[in-house]
This record gives sequence, C-alpha cells and structure tokens, in this order.
Amino acid sequence: MPKKYHIHTKVTPLNLDYVFKFRIERGENCINCGKCTKVCIYEAHKRGKGGDPRKMADPNTMVCRNCFRCIQECPRGALEKSLDKDFLNIGGSYWKSDMFITLWKQAEDGKVPVTGAGYRGPFTGPGFDSMWTDMSEIVRPTRDGIHGREYISTSVELGRKLNHLTFDDCGKLLSKIHDTIDIPIPIIFDFPQDNLSHNVKTAIVRAAAELNTCVILSADRIAADLKKYTKNIIPLIPHKEIDKHQALIKSVRMVAINYNDEVLSTLPALQDKIKKINNVLTIFRVPATNAVETIVSSLAQSGAEIIHVVADYRGMEYGSSRADRRLAKDIIRAVHLKLVEDRIRDEVTIIFSGGIAMAEHVPKAMICGADLTAIDLPLLIALGARLYEEPEKILVFPEALEKISVRTIMHRIVNLMGAWHSQLLEVMGAMGIREARRLRGETGRAIFFDEIDNDTFGKLFKKRETAKI
Repeated sequence: MPKKYHIHTKVTPLNLDYVFKFRIERGENCINCGKCTKVCIYEAHKRGKGGDPRKMADPNTMVCRNCFRCIQECPRGALEKSLDKDFLNIGGSYWKSDMFITLWKQAEDGKVPVTGAGYRGPFTGPGFDSMWTDMSEIVRPTRDGIHGREYISTSVELGRKLNHLTFDDCGKLLSKIHDTIDIPIPIIFDFPQDNLSHNVKTAIVRAAAELNTCVILSADRIAADLKKYTKNIIPLIPHKEIDKHQALIKSVRMVAINYNDEVLSTLPALQDKIKKINNVLTIFRVPATNAVETIVSSLAQSGAEIIHVVADYRGMEYGSSRADRRLAKDIIRAVHLKLVEDRIRDEVTIIFSGGIAMAEHVPKAMICGADLTAIDLPLLIALGARLYEEPEKILVFPEALEKISVRTIMHRIVNLMGAWHSQLLEVMGAMGIREARRLRGETGRAIFFDEIDNDTFGKLFKKRETAKI
C-alpha cells in the first residue's frame, strides 16, 4: 500500500487589513470585567497588552464567528455588533461574501473554519449549490475520515488510457500502454494569463512543488529562476510557437495548448511534433461554449490525451446570454455523457476549471464527470485579493502584497490546499469511497435539485398547463 498523502500545514497569518463580516464595538459603559474573555472561545476579546492590563483591548473582529455569546453575557450591554460595509459589497451573485472569509481562514491555519452561527440559508441555489452528495456512510462507527485509521487515496491519473487490452495467442500483451502522470490531489493551479507580482507567482509555483501538483503558466512568463521547478510547471504554448519553446518542452512533463479549429484539424501532426521534442503529455484547453461537448469528443477521437474545459470565473458557459448559460455541473455532465455515448470516456482525462470556489466543489465536479479540477481565484483570495462581480469583474490586490515574503505566501497556499484535502477526505469517507478515481461520474451517489423538483412537480404543472391550453 502506498504511503498516505499528507499536507503539512503551518499557521501563517498575513498582516493585511482584510474583509471581515462583523464589526464589534466596545462602548464607554464597559466596566472591564473581562466576562467577554471567558465566554469567547475564539479569543475575540482580550485584556490590553503593553498598556494597562486592567482595561480591555479593542475587540479582534477578524476571529469573530458570530456566536453572540459576548453580546449575551456582557452585564452592561457594552458590546455592539453590526455587518461590515466591505463585507456587504464584496463578491456578487456567485462569489458570496462568506466565501472570502472562509478561504482566508483556511489559508491561515489549514483547518476547516467554524462558523458558529449555524445554518441559516436555503437548501438549494444555482450550480453546485443545487447538488447534494451521498453521506450514507457517515454513521459507520469505523469511518474516521481525516483521522487516519482508514486508507483513502486522493490521487488521480493524467493521460490517455486504453478501454481494453489486446493479447496474442500466447498471452503476450499487444496493446501499447500510454504514458501517464499521477498527482496526489485532484487539483492543479491555473494562471495562463496572469498579471501576478513575481513573489506571488514564485510562491504559487513553489506551493505546487511542495504539494506535488502542477501549475499552468504562460510559457513567455516563466522567469529563469522558476525553471528549476519545471516538473511542476505546465507551460501554455501557442501551437505555432512549438519550435520557439523547444528548450522548455524538453524540461517539463506536460504542455498546454489553446484549442482552435486549426488545432483540431492538425492534432495528430501537432502531437507528433511535440513528442519528437520530448515525450510529454499535451493538454488542450477548450472554452466552455454551447458546443463544448462536441469539440471535446472530436479531440478525444483524434487522439487527445488530456482536455481542459474552461468555464468563466462564475462556472458559466461562454458566448450565450447569461440567462441561457449552462452552469458548471451541467457543462461537466454534458461533456462526460457525450464521451460515454461515444464509448471513449475512459480513454481521455478531463480537467475542469471555472467557478471552483470552495473545497466541496472539487468532489462535486468529479461526481459530475471531471477527472480533476483547476483553480485560480481561491488562491488569490487566500492572499487578500478582493473580487467584485458587478457591474463587471474587478480583481483588486492588496497594495502590500508585493512586500510579503515568498515563504509566507507559499505556506498560505499549502494551508488552503491542506484544508481542501481534509474536506475531500471527509466527503469521500462519508460516501464510502476509498479512491478519488471512483468519484468520476458517480452521479448515482448524488442528488440534483432540478431533477427531483421536475420528478416531483413537473408532471403536475405540465398537466395544468396542458389543461389551460
């Protein structure tokens, strides 16, 4: 049995003024009794340091989890709590304000954050929020998820595979086995057109190396000091610039190519050209348009090894009106089922990116049919970036980020992935699945709101509409 994959996390605070949900204010009628320090398990309230310890320090809003114990227990009603204005303005219809705080906390300590206020939202929403996974094994006495007694593998395999093996009359294998690459977590990093500062880019690459995963970077933006990490870098190379980047191709394990009609028509020749330079795997990046499943099928039938389906940052289709766009789960399922229909699903690896915002989106994307996922924005949010959706996408980096050390940024990314890996183990353990590869396409182990809603009420409302006509 291979050694268990473990991500070593380390508490790494980032001294930046980041968004928080609640603003706590201490009134003048505070008698400094310290009752709030005793009831707050998150240590939002402490006595003053460096000054008079008999007086209370200003509340630490960053660690507040909205349990309201301090408000309830204060004998003078000296504490007031309100929603912060920045919290109300950040994000939008998809990237909810709470996501930013969750990602920030996960990057700080590598743990799954406690909310404290309990569940107060609807049971469904768009995209992945309208999908629930089977947790029937969660009541099994021996199920311990992240605690280590049971072996759960989160590794995935990238590359082209055979759907059957052929042997001669003597039992000798005739089929040619394709080269594949294993990574221990079904997540890669994706920054094909980045405008990152050098310290952030370096930290992301080093974090990928630490986690033994990979990061996609534009070939023209790979600095000389990053080339020692080329085993963890996937250069994105224009298909007409293969010759220009021969030296880089010789040092990596995978390359990425943006899809267009010319790529599809010359795919075998293009792959042969790359293979002659180095025996690397080639990833074809396909934008998630309304015809993406047909394009993916054509690429797979032409011999593509790995296909990367790229949705927009909200996990939506490109090219159509917003009301008609498919969401991530529907895009992935359409691609997966098309390949199943064409009997070639097992031959190709599918990566999905776009709208992968939270840890639970990773297993949900895989259940819908992806082999693994690629992420970008969660890593930047963990470093203090703020995203505003309306009226257009605006990503704002903190000014002080360029001065943060590479090591600190790297540790925060590793922490974030540690928290996501722990949640992946918990989901798989609760589902009774011991290998991440088995998650792919396991839609029978999930419930989709739109389907049960249609099954329950669809026929009823359809009859009423028919009667009216």
